[in-house]
Amino acid sequence: MVRATADAVQAAGGRRGHRRAAGRPDGQGTAPGATTGAGRAPVNKEHLYYVDLVRVLTVGLVIGTHVLALAPVAPSVLDGALGMIFHVSREVFFLLTAFVLTYSTRKTVRWPAFWRRRYLFVAVPYLMWTVLYFFADGGPYLGQVFVQQLLTGTARYHLYFLLVSMQIYLVFPLLRMLLRAARRWHGALLVLAVVFQLIFASAVQHQWDLGPLSGWLRAPDALLPSYAGYVLVGSIAAWHRDALVGWTRRQVRLVFGGAAGVVALAIGGYLGQVRGGQPPLQAGMVFQPVIVVESLAIAWAFLATGLIWAERGRFGARLVMSTSDASFGVYLLHPLVLQGILLGATASGLAGLAQTAPDALVLAVLVLVLLPLTYLVSGLLTAAVRRTPVSLALTGRARAPIPVPPREDLALVTTGGAR
Repeated sequence: MVRATADAVQAAGGRRGHRRAAGRPDGQGTAPGATTGAGRAPVNKEHLYYVDLVRVLTVGLVIGTHVLALAPVAPSVLDGALGMIFHVSREVFFLLTAFVLTYSTRKTVRWPAFWRRRYLFVAVPYLMWTVLYFFADGGPYLGQVFVQQLLTGTARYHLYFLLVSMQIYLVFPLLRMLLRAARRWHGALLVLAVVFQLIFASAVQHQWDLGPLSGWLRAPDALLPSYAGYVLVGSIAAWHRDALVGWTRRQVRLVFGGAAGVVALAIGGYLGQVRGGQPPLQAGMVFQPVIVVESLAIAWAFLATGLIWAERGRFGARLVMSTSDASFGVYLLHPLVLQGILLGATASGLAGLAQTAPDALVLAVLVLVLLPLTYLVSGLLTAAVRRTPVSLALTGRARAPIPVPPREDLALVTTGGAR
């Protein structure tokens, strides 16, 4: 997950100017002069507060997906219907990753420095967590198994995302060149990207025979081409951010209504496939055409939600921004937290009890209790690790400084005085 925080404002009067900008009614913290001309590469001059909320919401979908996958009950129709919503998390994150990368890089980028920083903050955590999850699985501890997991991102079910992220970083200069060279045809590129994802999702769903490429369809998770359309859509959205944000502000009801309609269509299609004889797991698989449309619709609804939040006072801003800052660590850590919770539920007999309870009740507990609990515990652990020397390796973030009280407070503590 790519950080959405823009570079600090460097203009004269930077701090005062930044505070004034952050107080703007649009909630974006726009620095003076941070405009993006049509057809030009975006200039990174502001913190996009709405992106923080989008990231927080998307991490919630990720955790929800894994909570449902580890549910101690047999897959049910209701379980699959919920999965049709949570499944869009990976696609939304690829859209968000491309959006942030495109918007946060300036017109001229020193690519060696770009790669050095990006790979440091992703490759190191990827290696560390591959080792941790390799041992957390309880064996067999074979060298060939570890190498295979390291190369394929299969030490745990979510690590593929880091492999794909590293592939995005590798080809990102080429993507920027494409966007600049084809700036008059971004509409055509957008259509091409969506059509590609629709065709690819159908190919995976129905396992088309593509000869040498058939292996790709059987194991598409950790390969960038599987998500190329989403990356291109996210980059084009960032290139035309001003127009996108302006239109979304004016058409909030249409965005929310469209998203609700698409979600209803997706669930309806899923129920139709189940009625046609498909098992819930197969009918609710992530690679299918309706998920493509649903992912775009939900991502747009998240953008609208973030804009509304940013423009109406940013309620709970400290919590949202701190959670956004910890999101990568939460993403890396939460499967281990879920594993611990599942072991505890099994040892205490709760897992066995869940198998005798109604599916609706079990799923309600999972979504309304276990999901936020996992999010909370993962966030607290990430915050604690952030203040240790292993922060980079475990959370993909530099070590957070320990807060230092103001000098007057230190004086009071030293002298034992009171206000």
